[in-house]
Amino acid sequence: MQRLLICVFAFSILIAAAPDFAADMAKPATTHTPVAAADAKEQKSISHGSVTVNGQTIKYTATAGTIVLKNDKGDPTASMFYIAYTKDGAKSDKRPLTFAYNGGPGGSSVLVNIGGFGPMRVQTTDAAPTPPPPYTLESNPYSLLDKTDLVFIDAVGTGFSKLLGKATDKDFWGTDPDVQSFGEFIVNYITENNRWNSPKFVLGESYGTPRYTMLANWLQDKGVP
Repeated sequence: MQRLLICVFAFSILIAAAPDFAADMAKPATTHTPVAAADAKEQKSISHGSVTVNGQTIKYTATAGTIVLKNDKGDPTASMFYIAYTKDGAKSDKRPLTFAYNGGPGGSSVLVNIGGFGPMRVQTTDAAPTPPPPYTLESNPYSLLDKTDLVFIDAVGTGFSKLLGKATDKDFWGTDPDVQSFGEFIVNYITENNRWNSPKFVLGESYGTPRYTMLANWLQDKGVP
């Protein structure tokens, strides 16, 4: 009986606090200070590697870079960071291209990259708790790179993606602004890398699931099948 009364009391407190808790959850955890627009330069760092998936050794190019988004006036608003893995020697117009990202709020793409589908992954134990750090990287035999090139995108305000110029949090931290930023990134990426003819896919986990349903619609409205 005592346990039941404690549970009822705790539940009552939770119900009473729910509105305030929801309001706090709706607020960004931090406020990001935009970087000066003069520093809005797109950058790339390229390296090479190989991974064996399903008995097939795949040589790939890894590109860590940024793409700058701009508003209707041409002013820089955000620098979006990405890591792309592309199969060497493949015909880009035939090779599928998958844009992948984590959920949110506040989640970069690291979990779906080195924790999921990239050519390298963090070494963990199977069906048992993973011990504390240090952690090591290993080749990922379950990478999707045997089927598709991969572009892992950090949402604005996560990872190395950041605001630029006079942009504010509300320009990106909302359902529609979030989708638009990812859509503009993808349009810029396929334009800069000559990938308009590639079969294109979007992939996300957690909040990335509703994001990709809206994002697919946004892209098709812009003529990106």
